[in-house]
Amino acid sequence: MTCPAPLSRLRIILLAGLMTLLGLCNQATAQTRTLNAKCTLKIDGVVQIDDRCHFSSTADSDSFDDLRLLVVCPNGRDAAVADCAGYEQRVARQGVFGYLFRDSGVARLCWNEGSMRKAQSCFEGLRRTGACWSNPRATVSGDASRVRSVELCAWRS
Repeated sequence: MTCPAPLSRLRIILLAGLMTLLGLCNQATAQTRTLNAKCTLKIDGVVQIDDRCHFSSTADSDSFDDLRLLVVCPNGRDAAVADCAGYEQRVARQGVFGYLFRDSGVARLCWNEGSMRKAQSCFEGLRRTGACWSNPRATVSGDASRVRSVELCAWRS
């Protein structure tokens, strides 16, 4: 029996590495669940979203999006496909999106207030009950003296 040539060994090592990498990518993809859902978001009793939404969940976070937000460049083209700097972009159509970051049974919710390009308005201390995360006295991130009533719910549609 002869040993494979050095080049063949290198190919085997590279192929094994590639297969391992592809396996890791498939595991990461399998751990992210994405579904069309029915979402509600209420801030201080005001309904911000009560409709179908795109909902995605990983081991420690969720994201939700009503897919309505339209951000455009100065030429009026959708910023997702056009090339313009962030400071040039403007919101042409309002829409709600946000993130829920979970840690040991408590969550932090950040959302875009329906009209911002980034989810930067955040609330602390939400707890889960069924399909909802809520806190009637959620503290506003960065200002513990301010509290708001926050509730996010998502159901498979």
